[in-house]
Amino acid sequence: MWYREALWTGYNYIQQQSGFDENYFIRVIREIKQTSDGIRPDYLETTIKAGGSGFNSGQVIYTPPRGMDTIRKKLANLIEFVNDDERFRIDHIIKMAIAHYQFEAIHPFRDGNVRSGRIFNIHYLTKKRLLDLPILFLSRYIMDHKEDYYNSLMGVSQRANWKDWLFYMLRAVESTSNMTYDKINDIVSAKDAILKHVKKEAKNIRNPEKIVEMIFTQPFTKVIHLQNEKVYAENTARTYLNNLCDIHVLEKRTIEGHHYYLNLELYRILSE
Repeated sequence: MWYREALWTGYNYIQQQSGFDENYFIRVIREIKQTSDGIRPDYLETTIKAGGSGFNSGQVIYTPPRGMDTIRKKLANLIEFVNDDERFRIDHIIKMAIAHYQFEAIHPFRDGNVRSGRIFNIHYLTKKRLLDLPILFLSRYIMDHKEDYYNSLMGVSQRANWKDWLFYMLRAVESTSNMTYDKINDIVSAKDAILKHVKKEAKNIRNPEKIVEMIFTQPFTKVIHLQNEKVYAENTARTYLNNLCDIHVLEKRTIEGHHYYLNLELYRILSE
């Protein structure tokens, strides 16, 4: 849930701005952490320690800059780098990789920096129009290859090894792009098949194209979603959603007294 909300909060904000700014990063971290926190305060002596259970576990491997003024200056430098494509003429994917490293090295917040950095990647690509919408889930690749991610980051900090870091991020974009393309095709095929099934098995549903469109906007649908979009009145929406349960398109779930309708096929595709 935090990822989706932070993703769209940052996306909607940045689309209304001429470029990135400090407020963008603060909005994202506040959505992730659900706090009013901001730039890491002066008194925090933050360090990055080696994880795992090996010989070096717990040892300090990196000390990010300290002091709010210092952090703000370095963040301003990062913002200038990503916004100014005249002075810094670099391929946008390479620039994204450099900017991501720079953000993680600054480590501007007391917590949630890695999550913020992963979201920043996608917002950068949408702002530079390499993506129309923030649908490239780079986080999945990073989480699946977490050890390589941290090793590559530390390689830049400790040995100025940019090559391995850039290749890591290029592989992440390539792998995630292929996976996303396949999922989009699977979703489109499932949507077409379900619409055909609904027209055949639930002929009482008025405007079946619209309800199928709605149940494919997210895995879970509620009656109020159809009401808010002015697709159907409350009772009609509830009847139609229950009809889709009867023909095994949806599955009704009750969570804390609230009814949700799960799109089984969309959930399967997104879960793979």
